Amino acid sequence: MRAIMDTKNGVAPQAQGVPIVLTGSATDMSDFKLSPFMAFTGGFPTSIIPRFLLRKYLYPRVPTNEDYTAKFAPYGLRKIEALLIREFGAQQVAVVHPYDLKTFVGPNTKVIGITSMEPAGTGFVSRTYTSLLGFGGEPVAAAEFRNLITNPILRKWGAKIILGGAGAWQIQRAKLQMNYEIDCLVIGEGEKSAIEVFRKAFNNQELPKIVETEPPDLSEISPIVSPSIFGTVEITRGCGRGCKFCSPMMRKSYSFPLNHIIKEVKLNAENDTRMIILASEDIFLYKHKDKFQPNRQAIVELINSIAAIPKVEFIQPAHAALAPVVCDPEMIAEIGPVLREKSYWLTNDTHHSSVEVGIETGSVRLMKKYMPGKMIPFNPEEWQDVVTKAIDIMNENYIWPLATLIIGLPEETEEDTIATLELVDKLKHKKLLYVPLLFTSEDDCMLKEAMHMDLKHLTPLQWELLATCWRSNIEIFADGTQWPTKFVTMLAYILYYRWKHGKKALKPLMKLAGMTKDNL
Repeated sequence: MRAIMDTKNGVAPQAQGVPIVLTGSATDMSDFKLSPFMAFTGGFPTSIIPRFLLRKYLYPRVPTNEDYTAKFAPYGLRKIEALLIREFGAQQVAVVHPYDLKTFVGPNTKVIGITSMEPAGTGFVSRTYTSLLGFGGEPVAAAEFRNLITNPILRKWGAKIILGGAGAWQIQRAKLQMNYEIDCLVIGEGEKSAIEVFRKAFNNQELPKIVETEPPDLSEISPIVSPSIFGTVEITRGCGRGCKFCSPMMRKSYSFPLNHIIKEVKLNAENDTRMIILASEDIFLYKHKDKFQPNRQAIVELINSIAAIPKVEFIQPAHAALAPVVCDPEMIAEIGPVLREKSYWLTNDTHHSSVEVGIETGSVRLMKKYMPGKMIPFNPEEWQDVVTKAIDIMNENYIWPLATLIIGLPEETEEDTIATLELVDKLKHKKLLYVPLLFTSEDDCMLKEAMHMDLKHLTPLQWELLATCWRSNIEIFADGTQWPTKFVTMLAYILYYRWKHGKKALKPLMKLAGMTKDNL
């Protein structure tokens, strides 16, 4: 049954079309049944499960309003919507699910704005798990984007097509702009520069093929005016720690005022989002002190203020750095119970909270080379101790983090991989979910010229690291599934991995299945 609410913008479906239509692919316009981490599965290959089943059970469409606009939409799209409404008026703008485009696109439609996270499937998660799971097929997110961008309704009436969002760089890198007939790519933060592109499209003027945006000032960022998927609310932007593989490092850094944040939280809560995601590259950057020291008072006030808002059922911080956890364990002790009470997550009958953290490597050499500020105020030589202490502190407060590791950083050596394996061994039996990722050079980061890492180039030790991480995940999060894991893993080796990757995949897969001595 579709959720119904009062018409907000007054945009009724028109036979002649709405002048400005905003949309995204089926994966971008879904809340994955209120599971933000499940959205990672958009990077998995399409051939594993038929897409009609995925659309029904994994990423069902967001509900619609009474006027058939999308009730929830990606946060970035809502930011652009707010700017466009301020510029052109609410009657001129409609945010819609891709399945409803025929209702809103017509002769009067001048521009269609599309957001995308993974239009070409070349991000960290897509590249890693499409190749790792194998069996053919492109990433789900890329397939759904292609399904959207090739929809004939987009071009039926001659509307200009503008693509933005975090994945817009992928279209440029893959040289797909001409094939997909995209009039303009907007790469970067849109608040300052995107509005001029829409003005030109609205006035039937020629558009630049590519716009690389300028960072906005804080005063130029408007609050959203309609609810976002997952109740996403931005608390900080940018980072500044200097990780060379990370695009947020390139953005201007600031914290949003508390009243700005609360306004967006209330808007989401009043429209039944249930969850509030605190979007940030690191929640502890919020109003931080010198040398990235966390501001305990500000963090505690932020979490408590959001938790006190009626109808906020779940609070989910998006990302956190590990060094601030070690800097101020008391801060974690104060916010931990609130995050647990407002958490969505239950694992093996244990209610806990979670947050994505970046471990990335156990190598001091790679930390110095590519992540010189990640451990500040500590030294690179202390990184393994920082990680183990931070995970201990988090676990003590029922925070079970999702931890990324990057495999195949440029010039990574066997010694670097061994150091990471040693760190993972120190974390044995800790409560965390590993997400090992193949190094991917994104266009808006310092390492954009570096070569991607591919499965075919993995060393035996890197294969072992992949297997060790996922073996740990199975032991912590999939209790009682040992025999199915063994059967499925070894069947996959016989049918696929043996001919695709050779014998070097056997030992890691046996480790994954729990069939090596160290698992017995």
